[in-house]
Amino acid sequence: MDKKTDRTVDVLVIGSGGAGLTAAATARKAGLDVLVAEKEPVFGGTTATSGGVIWIPNNRHAKALGKEIGVHDTPEDARTYVHIEAGQYVDEPRVEAYLKYGPLMVDFIEDQTEVRFHAMEFPDYHPEEPGASKIRSLGTLEYDARKMGPLMKTLKGELPQTLFLGLALGSSLEMKTFMKAGRSAKAMGFVMKRMVRHFRDLALHGSTQSIVRGRALIARLARTLADDGVPFWLESPARELIEENGRITGARLATPDGLVEVRARHGVVLAGGGYPRDRDRRRDHHPGVTATMDPVLPVPMGNTGDGARMAEGIGARFNGHLSSAAAWMPTSQLPGATDETGVWPHLVDRTKPGFLMVTPDGRRFANESQNYRDLGIHMIAAFEDRGTDAAWLIADHRAIKRWGIGFVRPFPIPHGHYVRSGYLKRGQTLDDLAATCGIDATELRATVHRFNGFAKAGVDEDFGRGASDYDRHHGDDENHPNPALGALETGPFYAVRIYPGEITSYKGLATDVHARVLGHDDQPIAGLYAVGNDQANVFGGGYPGAGGTIGPGMVFGWIAAKHIAESAGHALPGIAPAAQAESAA
Repeated sequence: MDKKTDRTVDVLVIGSGGAGLTAAATARKAGLDVLVAEKEPVFGGTTATSGGVIWIPNNRHAKALGKEIGVHDTPEDARTYVHIEAGQYVDEPRVEAYLKYGPLMVDFIEDQTEVRFHAMEFPDYHPEEPGASKIRSLGTLEYDARKMGPLMKTLKGELPQTLFLGLALGSSLEMKTFMKAGRSAKAMGFVMKRMVRHFRDLALHGSTQSIVRGRALIARLARTLADDGVPFWLESPARELIEENGRITGARLATPDGLVEVRARHGVVLAGGGYPRDRDRRRDHHPGVTATMDPVLPVPMGNTGDGARMAEGIGARFNGHLSSAAAWMPTSQLPGATDETGVWPHLVDRTKPGFLMVTPDGRRFANESQNYRDLGIHMIAAFEDRGTDAAWLIADHRAIKRWGIGFVRPFPIPHGHYVRSGYLKRGQTLDDLAATCGIDATELRATVHRFNGFAKAGVDEDFGRGASDYDRHHGDDENHPNPALGALETGPFYAVRIYPGEITSYKGLATDVHARVLGHDDQPIAGLYAVGNDQANVFGGGYPGAGGTIGPGMVFGWIAAKHIAESAGHALPGIAPAAQAESAA
């Protein structure tokens, strides 16, 4: 590899997640000289371990799917919905930029790079609100690892705990099929075929040749950048920004070859993943127990808020005025875990029939099937109200056998070692389980009895679980009368402790419609941009739908690169002149 020495480029991108690589690819396609600097020894950021979904209203794939299933989406609908999501925290100019340029970003990225998306029928996270839809989320098509060449060695891997014998599952349909394998001959046949292909790849190539989800999105962007000659500097964290005459002109990087100055003629883009691992920032900006607890997160250990600290050091304004500090995610943790590989994001199990959540007083506190961000808000509030820092996800034997729970796989995969380690709690009766977990046994029995009545009637009278399209979409179609509600009746009973985790921080640097970082006078700091989770959330702390973090990250990454290019006198290929002139204004 080339020795890292002082150099000058047109654009320096700090961070290699979806937002940063979108900015880099866009700037390079406009003819600019680009360098990507990454703190970790692998590239991909948080995006690489995500679902690889983006939320983009009125994208071209959504229009085709909408015609097929009879659903329409309009800019007016999306605007109405996003304004409801943001509420009093709406930043209207940035929302308008996002809605306008989101579809253009999708067109550009698909037309100019290796990235390919596919339409998804996936309800927005608040489907009952005016303007909501179920055709706005896009998934990333899988990618052939053989196309990556040497890049595969430094492409960030999936979270190992989410793999099945080393195999990463792609679509939600594939995941559902795997979960049915223990009770369906057809599903088992699919799984066996998929595993044969996987093990053949391992034997012939040393790893699976199918890159899926967020890793596929990163792989496709990286392949494009490599083909266009953009270098990746790994293990090269940015230490400070270089400011000259009121303009940011580069950054100092701590590379394996020593401290290096990289000058940027036209712009520095901060895309470092936000501050979820920054203890000091959490203490100042996170609510309740999340401000002081040891964070239980599935995000990279390197996401420590470097971008915000560097920007504040030259006078940038941090925007903490949002409805939510983070995109909350209920999580569990293996005993002795020291990093994100020992943390499970509870996306699937809690939404299925046969599960409920309680605090140590034995009482439920929320609709367990609702979207993870809202469930986190309710969990934090319940902890404050009830004077606790613990919640328990509880299931009966039938539900565990069918769906698994956290790290525990569905039947026929054994789970005894999780019981022995203390991760999975087990009791032959509810009283036994309560004693093991420190839950009020009388209240737990009463809660389960009441919940079972709701399950049999198909209506949750306490929290409305199963009433929305979102809940039913994530339930079990084979379960009646309500796909999201199932009784807990068959012992033994199981529980896993749940924490209020997150998939990213939402508070971040104040930016304008071009993703330029703002100072305390609300004027843009020349030459400095922030995208992804280094930028304050465009939805004011709301979470509109699947892909509600990566989507805005890529859109504002594209917007930032577009503005940099146009300010330097370059045009983006395939973008109409009118749009070029308008965005440069």
